[in-house]
Amino acid sequence: MAKLSVIIPVYNMNASLNQCLLTIRETVRLPYEVIIVDDGSSGDECVTVPPAGDDVRVLRSEEHRGFSHAVNMGIRASVGEVLLFLHADILLAPHTVEDMLDALIADSSLGAVSACAVRVYERAQVMPDLPYQGWDSFVAAAEEIRARGKQPNPEILAEMIALMAPRAVVIEAGLLDEQYQVPALAAYDYTIRMTRAGYGVASLPSVYIHHIEHPLQNIKESQHKQREERALFSSKWGVSLAYSFQMRTDLFPLMDLTRDGLNVLEIGCACGATLREIGAHNPTIQLFGVELNEAASAIASPFVKVLSMDVEKLEPKKIPVRFDYIIMGDVIEHLMDPWSVLTHMRELLVPGGAVIASIPNVAHISNLHNLLRGYWSYQDMGLLDRTHIRFFTKYEIVNMVQRAGLIVQEIRPNRLSLSDPERDLLEELMSLRTICLNRENLDTFGWFVAARRPQDTV
Repeated sequence: MAKLSVIIPVYNMNASLNQCLLTIRETVRLPYEVIIVDDGSSGDECVTVPPAGDDVRVLRSEEHRGFSHAVNMGIRASVGEVLLFLHADILLAPHTVEDMLDALIADSSLGAVSACAVRVYERAQVMPDLPYQGWDSFVAAAEEIRARGKQPNPEILAEMIALMAPRAVVIEAGLLDEQYQVPALAAYDYTIRMTRAGYGVASLPSVYIHHIEHPLQNIKESQHKQREERALFSSKWGVSLAYSFQMRTDLFPLMDLTRDGLNVLEIGCACGATLREIGAHNPTIQLFGVELNEAASAIASPFVKVLSMDVEKLEPKKIPVRFDYIIMGDVIEHLMDPWSVLTHMRELLVPGGAVIASIPNVAHISNLHNLLRGYWSYQDMGLLDRTHIRFFTKYEIVNMVQRAGLIVQEIRPNRLSLSDPERDLLEELMSLRTICLNRENLDTFGWFVAARRPQDTV
């Protein structure tokens, strides 16, 4: 019986499929079956597979039914103890399968692991720039990345370009939702089910695969379909792909997360991506969250102790735990009474503990550039996000922190590149003689703040 079932949905990609299959045959060293699902490919693209004496089956759909339907056909036909979902335009490196399997074995909490390719890998900044031509140089690049030994990264959802999961997890997750035809959205929906069931999902930055680039056909139609299915995802799960899965690693330099036994609370933790990243770096840290959105809380709750509530109604006396860090990433500007909330946060801190916040700077030159032309237009995101209630400058941030009985330990500017008109206006303003301006107050998009509770308070 095959230990591994490789499931490859394919539509009009016969040449790439055969390259993919060749790398499977050359690199996989455990008993396997390959189930290729031809999702109604047309004419010359109809799947043809040269025999090689191994267990390769081709299932055919009479019409093009979409990615999810094809994967489900493969799941139903598979018999392996472990399933590897693979896109037809992926090439495996010599140790891909064994390293993915080893990662699952090493951590029993993991329900699925994903190999990494630059195109789809959101953490691509950690992937070294290793140009290669041909098989041998690809293998050398993959081996160099493998030798760096990067630890698995926790994910809440993942794509299925190369996703491995034990059969028991697949059975619990069920079949893919065939409302989705866009592979990425189908994969997000599927892997979030694994997360909700309490299984960890991880990407493996040391397991590099090659993605064969194909020019995108019917770009407008594809973009329209993606918008439709992103809306479907948000409606089904009650969360936003744009907001609810962001990791605020930009706040990590303000904290010492190496100490054992820390208690870390995140206000507005959404689906828990930031807290899970913290826990991956230091498993001794106790993770807590407050999240208004009950749907997001439910996604975070298998891995984080979450209170689903409005932070403005939080009563510190009813919270038995005190925290070393309270993270408030782009939260304060959304509150009706941030001054009172920050005072409550002080009560929740241990002496010496700190609130770690990011707060937009209303005095940024982009706002001034628009205001001087008569515009103050709210947007879906950014400095004038339509959900912002309060607006702050650096001076007002410091004043608010001090009123709450906290000490500004550190305040760092977060700068973004300026447009030419914004840069020109900034230089003109800096040349004014009637008012003394600090350039930092104008070219800082937002402020990173560490506000510490004094040691001698009770």
